[in-house]
Amino acid sequence: MKKSYLISAFFAVASAAYFCACSDVKEVPPPPSSSSAEPIVETSSSEEVESSSSEVIESSSVEVVPSSSSEAPKRPKPVPPSSSSAEPDRCAGAANAGLCDKRDGRIYRTVRIGGQVWMAENLKFQAPGSWCYEDKAENCSTYGRLYKWTTAVGLDDSYLSKSAKDLLATEIRGICPEGWHVPTSAEMKTLYSGLRKKLKDRKDSVVEGVGTSLKKKDGWEESDEAPPGTDRFGFGAVPGGYRNANGVFNYLGQDCNFWVASEASEAGRAPYWNLYFANEDFLGVYNNVKSTGYSLRCLKNAE
Repeated sequence: MKKSYLISAFFAVASAAYFCACSDVKEVPPPPSSSSAEPIVETSSSEEVESSSSEVIESSSVEVVPSSSSEAPKRPKPVPPSSSSAEPDRCAGAANAGLCDKRDGRIYRTVRIGGQVWMAENLKFQAPGSWCYEDKAENCSTYGRLYKWTTAVGLDDSYLSKSAKDLLATEIRGICPEGWHVPTSAEMKTLYSGLRKKLKDRKDSVVEGVGTSLKKKDGWEESDEAPPGTDRFGFGAVPGGYRNANGVFNYLGQDCNFWVASEASEAGRAPYWNLYFANEDFLGVYNNVKSTGYSLRCLKNAE
């Protein structure tokens, strides 16, 4: 009986010690679930990931907007140069190279014939109301541009049908470079008369018309009716053809036509000077509607 009591007492003490020891053990929290971990961004092995230290953004005005996208941020676009910057001098270093047009830097040969100084090439300045023959840039390079009359003399298109007589009383610069002007019909007559006298006064027996002396030696269609050009005075007339009022181009290689700053008596028409491949003389003045596209030679202003 006593032995039984002692065994019961032993188990009671052992159980109490066990429960006391368990109360000192702390609970370990479970690991976080994978849904709360930061995402891992994967890139293809063919893509280069640019280091953030390889690009320096100097402007403090650039705002970096955080994005959940895996794409690298785009570089800021460059700021275009200010329109207030100085225009380049397109004629720098061209003082002794003939005529330089400050508007586009194009250089032209010039020639003095008698008391006149002429451009020795057709004008090529691009402006509304002008064309390359058949709209081909290579024709502009060889023959210059074709201008309607109002463009040539620098007037708006209302003067295609009305008279500009009061505006043509003085030198008309028109589309010509600074210091030059569109010749009048009277100034073209001065050129013709002067050349005719020079040719008549020649001592040799060669008979040569004004037209032949003005034509460039090549580029003209050959004709049994007229000898090839000699370009004796360096005027360099080229057969640039023309563009009619309906937009049709004609007579490249055969015809040379120049607008003048004069008007015909008939409304809506103006005179032009023509040089034809099959005639050895400078045929002189004709009239046509002002919307026709003809070549232009500018004359230097009187000094």
